Amino acid sequence: MSLLSRRKATPRLTPELDDTDLGNVCRRLADRGVGNSRSLAIAVIEKLLDSTGEDWDRRCHRLGVLAELSLPGVQRLWMDRRPDHPDALTLFAWGVTTRGRHTPPTADESRLAWHACLKAAELRPADPASWIVRLGLLRLWRRPNDEVLPLWSEITARDPWNREAHLHMYGYLSPRECGTRGRVLDFVDQVRAVAPPSAATAALPLWSLVERYHAALDQGGVSALTALHLWEHKEAIEVLDTAVATWLRPGHLTHSSRLADLNLLAYALGEARKPALAAGVFAAVGGRVTPSPWNRGGGDAVSAFIAAQQRTSGAAL
Repeated sequence: MSLLSRRKATPRLTPELDDTDLGNVCRRLADRGVGNSRSLAIAVIEKLLDSTGEDWDRRCHRLGVLAELSLPGVQRLWMDRRPDHPDALTLFAWGVTTRGRHTPPTADESRLAWHACLKAAELRPADPASWIVRLGLLRLWRRPNDEVLPLWSEITARDPWNREAHLHMYGYLSPRECGTRGRVLDFVDQVRAVAPPSAATAALPLWSLVERYHAALDQGGVSALTALHLWEHKEAIEVLDTAVATWLRPGHLTHSSRLADLNLLAYALGEARKPALAAGVFAAVGGRVTPSPWNRGGGDAVSAFIAAQQRTSGAAL
């Protein structure tokens, strides 16, 4: 195909990122024929997850997306029909945790989710997914460290650099939940010091910087007016420079959520007033938009993405 015949991808929300098989399932679930039939929905979900094998990173990505997009009734029915299937149990519990971020689960839902995770761990001991969901439940319940840390040890023993688990732990250690600013920054520093550069946790330091930037903007007043200076600090410069130099290398980032990390990098470079560098990342993203960080403040993620991308026009020429 010649360069002249290529068409620029129209930006759109792509929860599946670059997982083609997951994208096909998402589209089938959105189709009325499948979406209105719980049995058909269960069949396509089960086939997808069964095909994932022991790729724990991809399984977590697929479970997380399906927990958001499949109906709660489908999740519950699959668990009821297949109480011997670890993915059916984990998907139900993951759905409870996902919805719990907006509406606290009932006591019955919480109990069922917890016990579903226990059963899933028995059925597939090496899989970290059910342990990660339990970590998410403990976050919702604001449980103490002596309950969280043993779970963390079990997860990292199975998958040391699991992205979902590290984001859960980051949230738990933050001052808005059960930690402090010092604890969460120490956690990020520790991970950054020991994780391989291409690990699925590569974006954790950048995630932390973006959150601190947003916190300054949200404070308003002088803090908001000076928030831009955060990107001039040595730490921010190092994090951005490292990401730009390595993340776009072929084969460097291979985890399932790498496009979500590239969305975060494109956003950060735009906010840091580095349009030429951001242009290259937008090109690599190819119009595949993630809700966060573009939907900050409840705005439309795709519109914010397009506006930020347009600000880079001509910068890379």
